[in-house]
Amino acid sequence: MKRLRLVLPYVFLFLLTALVLDLANPFFDKPARDGGFFLYAGQQIVDGSLPYRDFWDSKGPGIFYVNALGLLLGAGSRWGVWFVEFVCIFGALTFLYNRLSKRWGVGAGLFGVMLAGLGLRVVLGYGNYTEEYALLFNAAGLALFLSMVDVERNYWKYLWIGALFGLSFTFRANNIGGLFAILGAVFLFYVFKRKYAEALRIIFVTLAGFALPLLLWTIYFAVLGSAGEMFYASILFNFSYSAAKDREWLDIFGGFGRYGMDWYGWFTLAAWFVLILRFLLSFVQRKVTVFEVFLLVWFPIEIVLSNLSGRNFTHYYISWALAVAVYSAFLFAEFWQLTFKIPASEGWSDGLGAIAYASLIVFLFVISPSSWSRYIETLRAGGGEYVDPVSAYIRDNTNEDDLMLTWYPEMGVNFMADRASPVKYLYYPLFLEGSLTEEIETRYIEDLTTNPPELILDCSRSVDAIPSLDPATREEQYATPGVKRKMYIQPGMDTIFEFVEANYQLENTIDGCLIFRWNQN
Repeated sequence: MKRLRLVLPYVFLFLLTALVLDLANPFFDKPARDGGFFLYAGQQIVDGSLPYRDFWDSKGPGIFYVNALGLLLGAGSRWGVWFVEFVCIFGALTFLYNRLSKRWGVGAGLFGVMLAGLGLRVVLGYGNYTEEYALLFNAAGLALFLSMVDVERNYWKYLWIGALFGLSFTFRANNIGGLFAILGAVFLFYVFKRKYAEALRIIFVTLAGFALPLLLWTIYFAVLGSAGEMFYASILFNFSYSAAKDREWLDIFGGFGRYGMDWYGWFTLAAWFVLILRFLLSFVQRKVTVFEVFLLVWFPIEIVLSNLSGRNFTHYYISWALAVAVYSAFLFAEFWQLTFKIPASEGWSDGLGAIAYASLIVFLFVISPSSWSRYIETLRAGGGEYVDPVSAYIRDNTNEDDLMLTWYPEMGVNFMADRASPVKYLYYPLFLEGSLTEEIETRYIEDLTTNPPELILDCSRSVDAIPSLDPATREEQYATPGVKRKMYIQPGMDTIFEFVEANYQLENTIDGCLIFRWNQN
């Protein structure tokens, strides 16, 4: 019975992770646009290509190489990447549960990770996002911080905290809200106590740890001759990207709208307001801890960082999952203390904990029976991967060494068809005004015209974000009220239109996508 009680929480976390990754199941769905690009990037790395030199995106190298790792583990299958996703999310939830249950008790830990998992399910969608893998490193860093917030001078742990958030940074720069909050809390707490030297030592050690993964990546790309391109793409370019769209300050609250975590985000905000009251009480009593300062500044920082670009994409709020867990666990502990007059960490017997684990496991099966039906069907079929009709057609009607360009850059098609693209700047049609440089546009046109692909896939009508390569379709788009005004129309597109009209013929239309083939005559 004791062994069962020890295993139950991890069974619950395992099933919660599976529920979070339901839509990412490769057997049923094709990858989303970003996830498809990262799969393509991983595939290209496995085939010997180098990020930033042979293909370009404004992300850190971590996301490309973790996809390459997944494809190596899965022998080229998306299931290998899904497995890495599972490990990262399960690991993050485990770190959170163990640390929260030690601080506030089993009930608070379970409540926090349950809401975090369900909120993550809302924003994760089809998965394979930069913010998703970073959860593991951020959760480990936060767990280290939470394990020592009442202990001073633990410099080695601060070094590791910095290193873990440094790894997170190499996936996406916006992922390090927790690090900003830790450094801010340490600075405010020790400066208030007039321990300036201690504050500086902790901050220095943490930043030294943070710099270590960045230094290793820089050395790696320097050896390969692309360190400058890596630094520009993953760091400098993002400043122009963030400044390329006019927006109002109210945009920072986008995560509380239809693109965010639904009521889980609002619940976390409510818990933060309760935390303010708790902080004020501790301040009056002169019992403020560095942990309370951390909680005071953390969630606002996450809110701002997830909205820096001014563009509301649901996956931007994946990073909120950790805050949902911690603040929800805090609110549970406060409620328990207020209701039962005893700390939440003392109010749970082993028997009550086992009942709670079992009940939540049953709850997971009840709230989404279709998810478990999908997994059962996947197991019965022996795995396998979904390939959409467009990718299947391209794969069956081209040779392995043929190039294929996706005009609306759905690189998941290139991945599933196993066909490389001829261009370096794959996202060129979707660059924002102000972030598109002359070098990017010139290189795209040069790559296309000097190394023309066998096929061009034009799925522009699926979203009407860019003009079609087909003149008749393009004219129809322009004639539709409101469509042209919202399009990305780059200066050099006319050159591309003329090149395609002169050298390609329309071969087929599948699921609304036009397929052009190189005219051999």
